[in-house]
Amino acid sequence: MKDLMKKIWKPGLALMVLSAPALFACDDDKNDDQFNPQVAQLATSRYPGANVTKTEREPFGYEIEMWINGQEADMYVDHNLQWIRTEFEDMPWASLPEAVITAFTAGGYTFNPYEDDVDRIEYPNGNTSAEYYRIELDREPTDIILLYNPDGTLYQDGSHTPGGDVQGGGAQDPMNQQAITDAVKARYPDAAIVEIDREPYGYEVQFYLNGQEADMHFDANYQWLRTEFEDMPWESLPVAVTTAFEATGNTFIPYEDDVDRIEYPDGDTTGEYYRIELDREPRDIVLLYNPDGTSRTR
Repeated sequence: MKDLMKKIWKPGLALMVLSAPALFACDDDKNDDQFNPQVAQLATSRYPGANVTKTEREPFGYEIEMWINGQEADMYVDHNLQWIRTEFEDMPWASLPEAVITAFTAGGYTFNPYEDDVDRIEYPNGNTSAEYYRIELDREPTDIILLYNPDGTLYQDGSHTPGGDVQGGGAQDPMNQQAITDAVKARYPDAAIVEIDREPYGYEVQFYLNGQEADMHFDANYQWLRTEFEDMPWESLPVAVTTAFEATGNTFIPYEDDVDRIEYPDGDTTGEYYRIELDREPRDIVLLYNPDGTSRTR
């Protein structure tokens, strides 16, 4: 949850899954969560002329951030580099098919261009591709998400099923906010929840605990995946971790670098590790350590 205010209107990114204590030694490193040429090539092969700005490891595979003809888009692929979908973000309302606008209006909804969002999602459909539109209405206490096929019918595909009840021309995303809140409070009773976001793998909950920012991640079945306590003070790290870090010859710069503490389920107990990110050029350096100072592979 780096820079919470920048994320308050959009779903945030998940923790980057890394597989070596020191990364980004060369441009073709497959563990590079900033720019992986092999992954980027998937985007330019599907979308010639795309300007890929970033590739990022995710629990399900990779997210590729790019621009296509001035349009921001995110492409998702699995660990086998198979295309999952592409999201073209913040589409102009006027660009929607007339059938979608008609169905939306018939549902009694109103689109506010200063608060609401429209995304166009492309996804594999057999040997071809298909698309649908995702309209997110910023409402209290819970946002309304409506999914439409280009012909104005409800979108409900098996691999992307929104579920929920049909609501006059749209399908409400079935996030069980109470179940998520209960799960957070069960593990962190004093957590002050700020926001709950949907992610490709499930859900992300942003909260404060004793003045500390944290992100808690769940899968689609509301099972806990991990919790990231972000921007930890350098002095809070175990001595074994700082000793191992200094042995690498690197230096921590408080105003540029970051430390996160990650808790995760480890059988019937809770494990933890530390993620140190050094802001360097041309590539950031990410180091992972167990509390005893040993390096961690992921």
